[in-house]
Amino acid sequence: RRSACGSRVALPRGPRLADAHLHHQRRVPGAFFEQRRMLFVRYRSMHKAYPLSMGFAVCCAKGVVADYLAQKFVEDRDEVDRRRILAMALFSGSFCGCGYHVIFNVVFERVFGPTMGIATLLPRVVADAVVVFPFMYMPTFVFWDEAIRFGTLAHTYARWRSEIGGSMREYVKIWPVAMICTFTLVPLELRTSFIAGVSLCWLVVLSVLSH
Repeated sequence: RRSACGSRVALPRGPRLADAHLHHQRRVPGAFFEQRRMLFVRYRSMHKAYPLSMGFAVCCAKGVVADYLAQKFVEDRDEVDRRRILAMALFSGSFCGCGYHVIFNVVFERVFGPTMGIATLLPRVVADAVVVFPFMYMPTFVFWDEAIRFGTLAHTYARWRSEIGGSMREYVKIWPVAMICTFTLVPLELRTSFIAGVSLCWLVVLSVLSH
């Protein structure tokens, strides 16, 4: 083949062309996975640098998605309750994103020390089940929902009492195992993200139970 100036340009033929094509096929998946790896590294570094901001943003978005899915596809509503979605988003961002970071990554680390075995793992799981979830997580959830949807906190305690039993029964199906994974397998800075993934399903259940 001739170039624009009239000289011949050699093109790879036969095995050389096949080798070049095979090299391109190998390089494209490698580049794809390398880009994803770099995005993950960047995401992880942002959680290290800005744990509260990143936690709030990720979990707030998760709350919106979870309650929207619950309303549209679980409860089969024609129109979504936007105040309810806002309440779920604020609760999820404030408690699941910021509160869990402080509780699990700061307080638990100082109180129980690094997770080195069953002696330091079990107290974390038990503390979440008997203190954090019933007396911190659920009251915060009810607080935001009552404040945003109804504009009053008058029935917060009564609602907490009526819902805590059913919520605890659902809790034991999911969260003890999730907490074990959180404290043993997940890097400290990614704990809120891991919990956000698990609680995406959980918040759908909680939304349906509470409404």
